[in-house]
Amino acid sequence: MAQLQRAEGQAELKCDPDKFFDAWSCKLHLVPNMSPDKFPKIELNEGQWGTVGAVYNMVNCVVSQEIGEHALVKTKIEEVNEEKRCVEYSHHGGLMMDKYYKTFKSKFQVTPKKEGCIVKWSFEYEKINENISEPKYIDFLLGAAKDVDACLCSV
Repeated sequence: MAQLQRAEGQAELKCDPDKFFDAWSCKLHLVPNMSPDKFPKIELNEGQWGTVGAVYNMVNCVVSQEIGEHALVKTKIEEVNEEKRCVEYSHHGGLMMDKYYKTFKSKFQVTPKKEGCIVKWSFEYEKINENISEPKYIDFLLGAAKDVDACLCSV
């Protein structure tokens, strides 16, 4: 029987931590402009941008370049902590989630440094069965974070 598993990773960024947090928490609709190869389109499905309970459709995300896997993922904001610069999401629906996972949650946190910040992404998930390989979404999201960082540093 599958059990709850965890994966995490982090990246050092050069941009202002508040700008990065704002992009991923309140202005997610701008991420496709900053990382179009990974997030071609993000649509608001329910609620208001950046609020708890908001549901987004992340359309045609390219989650695996090696095998050309594209996905539609429904993402719901479960918690926003502005003081800690942290957002928790649940992911459901779409072929990718239904095909591989019973549950899938993610969390990102931005920590300021003297110059720039560190973004940490973590996942908690339960695979449909043990034959499913480990998710590679950490690298995917850290790559998108670096794309966003590059855009925010050029503004």
